Amino acid sequence: MVVVVVLCMLGVGISGFGAIRIGITQIVDHPALNSIYDGIIKALEDAGYKVGKDVIIDRQNAQGNMQNAVAIARKFASDKVDYAVAIATLSAQACAQVITDRPVVFSSVTDPVGAGLIKKLGKNTSNVVGISDMPPVETHLKLIKLVFPQARKIGVIYNPGEPNSVTITNVAKEAASGLNLTVVDIPGTTPSEMIAALNSIGPDVDVLYIGTDNTAASSMEAIGKAALRLKKPIVAADIDIARNGAVLGFGFNYYQVGIETGKMLVQLLKGARPQDLESRLISPDSLMLYINLDVAKSLGVKVSADLVSRADILVQNGKEVVK
Repeated sequence: MVVVVVLCMLGVGISGFGAIRIGITQIVDHPALNSIYDGIIKALEDAGYKVGKDVIIDRQNAQGNMQNAVAIARKFASDKVDYAVAIATLSAQACAQVITDRPVVFSSVTDPVGAGLIKKLGKNTSNVVGISDMPPVETHLKLIKLVFPQARKIGVIYNPGEPNSVTITNVAKEAASGLNLTVVDIPGTTPSEMIAALNSIGPDVDVLYIGTDNTAASSMEAIGKAALRLKKPIVAADIDIARNGAVLGFGFNYYQVGIETGKMLVQLLKGARPQDLESRLISPDSLMLYINLDVAKSLGVKVSADLVSRADILVQNGKEVVK
């Protein structure tokens, strides 16, 4: 590892020759994860690293498949990339399992401890470090109570094969018990399964909730249309998910998540070891409130003027305004 640090301080790759090689993998293609990638590149450029010259990026997409994620991690190991960056839980798990002799940086991992990536937030002794995006689930449920005071049953749309989504669903169930709410599972391991599960819900489900589920995010347009047809309002933990048919969204600015991840990567490029850095939650300062008054009107939902005034992103009469 000493050799790694010295080479990084000299501005060359771990192999000792030329540009630094960085493998970046994400579990699936959707706006939030793409925004993280863009933020990482921005942070590298802001630090003076020219992509294509100082750093060579190998960007890969697992297409929502864990086997693909593992194959990508093995490719990075075989190619001897200097650093691996993994966006989302499954991709991070694959890289952490396969790559043990060089730094792995994770981003947008809801529960990195539960996923087995690290032992605790803060400093660790392994080669893995990164940023968690655990959303404020209890706040989301309180927001639901505020806007939908008569709501009793919350349908959670999620993929039980995504550890991040299982964590969020379990947290929602725990928080709901103290708020006089009941959580109803709406599971699906594929977009088509999610739509089928959504179409089969009973009339007593009052509000739909979507966490940071990658399967739902990649098929949100279809989910949004189905929810509108069923007259069920959506509250989302991700702004980009919310943009496809939700009444409300309260979530992180994922471009900022990418920038924070990129800054951590830059520290490593400049000579820090993963053991020198702290895995941490993304700052709550990057949380944003999204309100779509057009969807609210179509569902007969009234959003208070006070809450509207607090929105960071407001959609009204077909126009989105970012404050």
